[in-house]
Amino acid sequence: MLATLRFIFVILAGVLLGLVSAWWAVGNLRFEGTRNIGQWSMQIDGAKANPYEAARAARRGGGGLGPSEGIELITEVAADSQPLKASCSYLIAGPTPQGVLWTLTVSDRDGRLPNNPARRFGFTSLDAMTFGPARQVRISIGRDARPGDFITTTGLPNLRVTLRLYSPALATRLPNAEQLPAITSLGCDEGARHD
Repeated sequence: MLATLRFIFVILAGVLLGLVSAWWAVGNLRFEGTRNIGQWSMQIDGAKANPYEAARAARRGGGGLGPSEGIELITEVAADSQPLKASCSYLIAGPTPQGVLWTLTVSDRDGRLPNNPARRFGFTSLDAMTFGPARQVRISIGRDARPGDFITTTGLPNLRVTLRLYSPALATRLPNAEQLPAITSLGCDEGARHD
């Protein structure tokens, strides 16, 4: 009887250890396979075959674009290379690739969306205001509302901005940093807790 209980305990401990180590690896390890375009980074095709990267993408709700659909760009840093903080305000401004449908979403690093009663978590090429012939966007993010296109960061411990560009042509010809919007700081709430 004691041998059976030990055997069951060893099996349960092994299963639990395996689950915990897989959860940790998906959340904490970084693998090769990203390409940077200015402050934005994207996963290259070879990395998509990595099962840990696939699990990480599924866990945060992203990474589902194939080369025939477009590309997904992610940033967790501002243009000055400082980490994005939920206690700060930012301006996402600049051009978007011509003739490309796009979506821009604000979340935390685990893919959780902000606490927003208006249910506004991002903008698309169809509903964002654009300016000039280059169709530049100006989207503010932060805790305090600002005029124009705005996304709140209320309830988020940290920030990630995801820009998805939908065009099969992007698989062969990626945009350069000058063709993408940049994220610049508008200031931080000094009384807020630092992330």
